[in-house]
Formats: sequence, structure tokens, C-alpha cells
Amino acid sequence: MTNGPQRSREERLNGVLEAFHSCQLDGLQPTRAAVRDGWDYVEGRRTLDEIIEDVVRRHTRRPEDQQ
Repeated sequence: MTNGPQRSREERLNGVLEAFHSCQLDGLQPTRAAVRDGWDYVEGRRTLDEIIEDVVRRHTRRPEDQQ
């Protein structure tokens, strides 16, 4: 997956705020980790690809965890 054309900070901020608002409309609240990831993306410290990879790693059970 690629991020396509480079987005401005404002575009990244609007995307993150829209995603968080969608969560709230569904009665959910973003976790602290999600908020941290969102700000890392807004500030340009991490790409969406890096964040997605980290989220998958955080939420995927490894075979040794299933015993």
C-alpha cells in the first residue's frame, strides 16, 4: 500500500479528525495508542504504512501466544 501523493499537514489532520469522529458516531472512543498514532501521522513522523504495520503487529496473536 502506498500513501499516494504527499498530503499536507492540514489534509492529514482533517483525515485523522474525520476518522475519530466516525468512531464517536459509532459510540466508540479512540484508544490512547490510536490518538498517538494519529498525531504521529499528522506531524509527519510516521506514514500510514508504518502505522498500519504497527497496528497489525499489536493486534495479531502470534502462535506462541495461543498456548
